[in-house]
Amino acid sequence: MGKNVLVIEDEPIIAEMISIILEIQGLNVISLSDTARGRDKLLNKEVDLVLLDLNLHGEGGEEFCGYIKGHDDLKDIPVILVSANIDIEQIKEQCGANDIIRKPFNIDDFMEKVSHYVETVV
Repeated sequence: MGKNVLVIEDEPIIAEMISIILEIQGLNVISLSDTARGRDKLLNKEVDLVLLDLNLHGEGGEEFCGYIKGHDDLKDIPVILVSANIDIEQIKEQCGANDIIRKPFNIDDFMEKVSHYVETVV
C-alpha cells in the first residue's frame, strides 16, 4: 500500500501538479490549501510525509512545521519545505524541517527527495 503524503500548497495549479507527480509514483496524496485540516490528518495518523509551502494564507508553513516538530506524537514525520522563498534554508533550520525543495523544481530531483523520505518511513 502506498504511503500517504500531505501536500499543503495554496496555489491550485502547483498543488495539482505535485499531486499528479506523486500519484504516478504510487503515493496517496492528501492535498490541502491551508494548515487547518492538516492538523486533523496528522493527529489521526494519516500522514507519512508532509510537503509544505511556506507562503500560505492564515498560518504560514514555517509555523506549521514548528507545530509538527514541536509535538511529541508528530515530530518524527518528515517535513519537506517546498518554496521559492530565498531564506528557505534558514527557515528549515529554524522550524526543524527535514529538507527543502526550491521552486521551480526539476521533477527528477523532486522525486528523488520525496522517495528518500518515503522509503525511510516505517
